[in-house]
Amino acid sequence: MTTSEAPAKSSSPKFLLRHVGNMGDMIFIVPPVLSALKSTYPHCHITFVTSWGYKRTVGFIPPLKQTIWGQRNQSGHSLHLIMTNPHIDQLVHWHDKKLSLTGRLCQEDGHSFPTWSKDYYEQQIKSGIYDKVIELDFGLSVTDNPVVRAFQLAGISPNHPFNYQIYFTDSDLQKARALMTKLPQPRIVLLESLAHPSTRGWTTAKVKQLTAAIIKEYGVEPIWFGSKFGHFFNGQPLSLRENIATLRYCSVGIGVLSGPLHFAAAAGLPTITLYCDHPLRRAAPAFFQNPSLPDNAIKHRTILGPHKLPMTILKGDASSLPLTPDELTEQNFIHWSNPGRQSTKSGLAAITVDEVMTVLNDMLK
Repeated sequence: MTTSEAPAKSSSPKFLLRHVGNMGDMIFIVPPVLSALKSTYPHCHITFVTSWGYKRTVGFIPPLKQTIWGQRNQSGHSLHLIMTNPHIDQLVHWHDKKLSLTGRLCQEDGHSFPTWSKDYYEQQIKSGIYDKVIELDFGLSVTDNPVVRAFQLAGISPNHPFNYQIYFTDSDLQKARALMTKLPQPRIVLLESLAHPSTRGWTTAKVKQLTAAIIKEYGVEPIWFGSKFGHFFNGQPLSLRENIATLRYCSVGIGVLSGPLHFAAAAGLPTITLYCDHPLRRAAPAFFQNPSLPDNAIKHRTILGPHKLPMTILKGDASSLPLTPDELTEQNFIHWSNPGRQSTKSGLAAITVDEVMTVLNDMLK
């Protein structure tokens, strides 16, 4: 069966979904599709196939050197984040080469998961077992809305309610609460990608200035969140999901378009997004309000840097639209992750510390 065919008109259709991409998608795109499928077909069976980490290079000498999916890294990556999702009936670990239907290869948080190789996955597609196969690894153009595209692939109306969240266990929340309630209020979080040197990041000097302004205004140190800033509980490092759960007990998160920003919004933390050169419909939490936030909650905000229309997606070797040719030469732009001088790398860099503090003060008043 092809991915474009509609599911059988059955009271309990079987769906096979696969996404082995990045962690942000595992929060931003996948859960809404799973929730919508279960809402549309309450008695359906969903098998979801995902990764246990990013691709890793294996071998030493070409042509043996290659990159494969399958090894555990990045704290369990997508499988760890999605394993608590209540809409999945069978969760499968993807490995390009290896197969283990007994769960011998993949154990996460005390649970075992079957491993499917690429060849076995192809056999499952052709088996006729599933009413619909949905590939959620797809390319996007500048004009694409990723959620609408994912819903279309799943055969779901794009007007379906958008369920954008992460599902924590009671243990996740208990550990996170015990840690964070010891810290003074307000708990202002700086999301790691804020200081990233890419065109998506802000400027290093302004991040330092913002830190100083927060300390002066509120008398508290901001809390950094990201892979380099994990928390510990009783001497043991928190898991990826437990670390994300700490964000639920904070006041406001400040960041740029990134996985950590999606984690914050999905955890229920109101965010300030510094934003430029990306269509808002692509990923800004202020556009996709988290439906789990109560009506009286502080809402997400977006501070938009100067840009030209139409807005584009700066991931590749294209320079920032707001820069003139002379500015581009001056800043020594190489590519999006090495954009040269911070002060002119993109319109996002033009956002000031005072602007961020004005929005933060309004959210916390």
